[in-house]
This record gives sequence, structure tokens and C-alpha cells, in this order.
Amino acid sequence: MGLSASMWTSVSGLLTHGQKMNVVGNNIANVSTLGFKSQRMDFNDYLYRGIGTTSGTNQIGAGAGVYAILGDFSQGSLETTNSATDLAIDGNGFFQVRKPNSEQMYYSRAGDFYFNKSRELQNPEGYLLQGWKVNNEKKLTFNNGATNLGNASLSKSAYVGSGTPTDIVLDSWNIVPQQTTNVTFTMGLTNDGKGDRTTSSTSPMTALFDLWDGKSTPPIADTAYATQSSIDVYDEGGGTHTMTVYYDQVDASKTDSTGNTIYNIKGLPAGYTMYEYLVTIPPSQDNRSFGGTGYNEATNTWTTEPTKFYNDPTAGTNKNAGVLMSGVMIFNASGQLVNQTAYTYGATESPAANNQVAVDPSAKSSWQPTKVSSNGLPVFSANFTGQPLANSVSETMSSGGGTPVSQVQNYITELDFGLKSLGTPTWTNSTSLADLAVQTPTPPATTPFVDYSNVPIMSNGQRQEYASVANTTSYTVQNRTQDGYASGTLSNVSIDNSGVVHGVYSNGKTLPLYQIALYDFQNHQGLYREGGNLFSATNDSGEPRLGVAGDNGFGTTRAYNIEQSNVDMTTEFVQMISTQRGFQANSKGITTVDTMLETVIGMKR
Repeated sequence: MGLSASMWTSVSGLLTHGQKMNVVGNNIANVSTLGFKSQRMDFNDYLYRGIGTTSGTNQIGAGAGVYAILGDFSQGSLETTNSATDLAIDGNGFFQVRKPNSEQMYYSRAGDFYFNKSRELQNPEGYLLQGWKVNNEKKLTFNNGATNLGNASLSKSAYVGSGTPTDIVLDSWNIVPQQTTNVTFTMGLTNDGKGDRTTSSTSPMTALFDLWDGKSTPPIADTAYATQSSIDVYDEGGGTHTMTVYYDQVDASKTDSTGNTIYNIKGLPAGYTMYEYLVTIPPSQDNRSFGGTGYNEATNTWTTEPTKFYNDPTAGTNKNAGVLMSGVMIFNASGQLVNQTAYTYGATESPAANNQVAVDPSAKSSWQPTKVSSNGLPVFSANFTGQPLANSVSETMSSGGGTPVSQVQNYITELDFGLKSLGTPTWTNSTSLADLAVQTPTPPATTPFVDYSNVPIMSNGQRQEYASVANTTSYTVQNRTQDGYASGTLSNVSIDNSGVVHGVYSNGKTLPLYQIALYDFQNHQGLYREGGNLFSATNDSGEPRLGVAGDNGFGTTRAYNIEQSNVDMTTEFVQMISTQRGFQANSKGITTVDTMLETVIGMKR
């Protein structure tokens, strides 16, 4: 080997330092690029050649080469913006975007998204952000007996959307009405001295039910109950209706002025408190009917015409028009709700398909243990719009002679006081509200919706109504919610830390529309840089791992923020200086070898 080999050693140094300056320059050029991840270049000693020495064979280095160019995928700083669709990932993960007019997917940390004229969420290059669509349609089903919710609270999934991630597109600026499918009341006990306002010597657990009269205005007097709670609910067309639940304490025992026992409810543990509740709507809004037979869906006609609950042309208004559900609640000595019963009209009847329940709603025996939803909650049907076979949870219909199906299942509403059924509920020794006055008491049970007790035979048949003056514990409603709403127009969009895109509507409702999908890779160094703030997957990067923001190692999404470049200017300038010095040193090696070669050439003179 001659001196020329030494020159090429220095040339390799010049080339590698020149390449490194490209990397440093690219980092500095992208110091303001959104979501940019900087790079660094590592050198290695390139090649060695063997030479003979007095001590044997040794090696002399032949220069340097580019060993690796590694990406720095650390978090960039977040910059606040004024756009709700500007998004930053605080932590691990990438957005997935689809190239327009293709199925090619790319990954990016740049979150400068906006809705285009087609209401698609895109970046400035037209790439479409991917996420799961959220189904806001609510449909209840009856518990078929197989559901067992267990004793432990259910864990809530971080996934709001479902299916396969797709383009995030606001299909419509409007939302259709959602009928109410769930009404929830949060309860508490207070010492307000109201006590048992209405009672009955023969059936104290149905005193409010017995007192209700849909023919009267109002159907029940203000002095008849301890408290009440009203909430607006919605039918399938978005119409608003006021639902009112009345509550009154049921004293465990009563005595008259001479000390004689009027009644005594046995089986109720010491310190426990019982309340009767009555779920109602204004009788004039009750469009249920009963007794109709042979409904023909094609012609919307009956073989036998139904009788209306309210203002029937022949029968007038039924006494129980407006009553949707009745039952009792049991509170333990600490004021916690521990049990509940629930009765609705004709719940255990078995009319033939296309026939309505025929029993008279004014009879207490017609109000029977209701069905339970697949969520473990008791249900009722208000039938605000007069659906032909949605008056009782037991009615079915058959289209064209096919298998009977439940139409009412599309119109039922859950009542949630905070208890869920553990499997299929049973009401011990109770087939209807009428049985509560005559059945033998049963011991306390642990399954919700099973009576703690039934009323024993009373000492007389006189019904008594009075206002208690005792300073007793009373029930109050602390909060109430329902899930229905009227139609509305989109007025705004918001995105939360879980990547859920919410639509804010003119009806005051905020609904989840999409959930942004996040992706991550086992080997970030294997990602291919496409330019335009995009990466693509390779065999080296491995298949992308799919998830949602804030779950399973993924970072959270931050609206009104964009991630800046993670380039550190101080580091880059230091690298620039050291690279420059390295380049200068190698160039000096070349000029030195050149001088040595000139000396060799000059020897011939």
C-alpha cells in the first residue's frame, strides 16, 4: 500500500462528515416542521487491511463509513392553537391517514386537521384521518334468562366506537330524534318529617296506586305523597312528555288511636325503610289500548277494536290511565337502596300474536311483575304514539304469519334506581299487585326485585288515608337523567383526550360521533420516511398495533394543540461545529498526503 491509500482514508472521512452535515442540515431545516422527528448519524470504522510487522500481522484502518441513521422519536413540545380539530398526541402513537382515492395508509404525528367541504377530517395534503364510527342508536332487548351481571362492577372499555377504522366524515349536520330508553334516579334519605302520607289498612304497599285516578284533575292530590320527581322524556318522533314519579313511605306497622294494630308488615328487617313509588305520565298523553284482537299490519285494521286507556269513545277514561309502573323500594338502616319490586300492566299475560292484552287496567290483578332488560333493569312501555301492539311488555305481533316478534321491545324504557337484576328476577309469592295485600310474609332476599315481605291478612277491611305527623325518615331524589332527545343541528365539534369526536347540537345534546384510532410500532427505526410529515410501515417496523388514546400504552389526544418538531437547536449547532471540524481535519489529511506525494515525485530530480 502506498501513500494514495492514506489519501483515500481521509476521503472516506470527508464523505461521511459530508453526509452527517446533510443530516444536521435537514434537522435544522425542519426545526419548525409539525411532528418532525429528528435524526442522528453514527459512524463506524470502515475497513482494515493487514500488514506485516516484526511482531506478526497487524491491521491498519482504511477509513470511516456511515454506520446508521437513527430517528429520535421523543415527544415534541405542544403548541396551543385556536382550532378544535388541531390535535397532538401526548405520548406514544401515530395518527393513521388514508391517501385520497386509494387504500394506502400512512402514519403521522402532525395533527393539523380540518373538515373539508365534504365534511371529511383531513390534513392539508388531503389525507383523511381514520377512526371508528360511534353508533348512537339505542335499542333495548328483554333479558332472556341467560344474562348474569355478577356481583362485581363491570369495567368500562376505553373503546367507544366499533367495527373497522374508516374515514372520519360527518355524514349529516342533523341528528334524528332518540326516544328515551333509560330513566335514572339517584336517591337519598333525609329526615324531613313527612313520613307515610297515604296508607291503606288492607294494602299499604299499593296505597298510591289505589289512590291514582286518571279521570280526575289532578289524578293524585299533592297531599297524598311524601315527594315526587319529574323529568322530560322523548318519544320516537322527538316529542316531549313529562314523566313524574311519586314516592311515599310505607310504615312497617300502624296502630289506631286506641292502640289496636291496623296492620303489621312482617319480614322487614329492623331499621329498614319501605317506599312505594308510582311512575306516571299525564293521562291525556297515554295512548295505550287493550282488548284488541286480530291486528292486520298491512291494512292497519283490527278484527276486534281496542279500548283506549284515555278517553275511549265507549268506556271513557280508565282509572289507571297514565300509570306506567308501580312497586316498592327497600332501604337498609344506612339509607342505601337494597331491593325493589316493579309491576306493569299485563306483564305476565300471554296473548296470541296480533292480539292485545285483554285484562282491565283498572283491576289491580292486571298489574304484574314486569320484564327486565338485558341490562338487568325493570322496563315499561309508555306507548306515547299509540303503536298497536306496544301496550304491555308481553304483547307480540306476526307479520304475514311468520314467527311472532315483540314490537313493544322497540318502545320500552328502563327504570334505574341503582339496582340491577342478577339473572332472571322472580317476585316471591307475588303474581300481581293484588297479591301484596293477602300473601304470607317471606324472609329477606338478596336478589334485587324480590320482595322483602308481603302484607299479612289485616285486622279490618277499612282503608285509611291520613298525613303522618311523626318525624320519620323520608326519600328524596338527588339527581335524575334520561337518554332521549329531540332532533338537532350540528353547531360545534369537540375532541376529548380519548380521541372521541363529539358533535354539539342545537338541542343541547352532545353526542360521540367517532373515536380516533391510534397506531404504534415495535420498531420505530424501521419506519420509512415518506416526506410530508408521513411515515409508512415496513417489514422492519413490524405490523402496526391498534389502540385508542389513553389506553394500553398509547398517549392522550390534545385538542387545540399541535406537536412541534423535537429538533434541539443547541444540540444541532454543536453537531454542526464538530462535523465541520471533522471535515476540516480530514481535508488536512488529504493536503498533507498531497505534500508527501509531491516530495516523492520531486525525488526523481
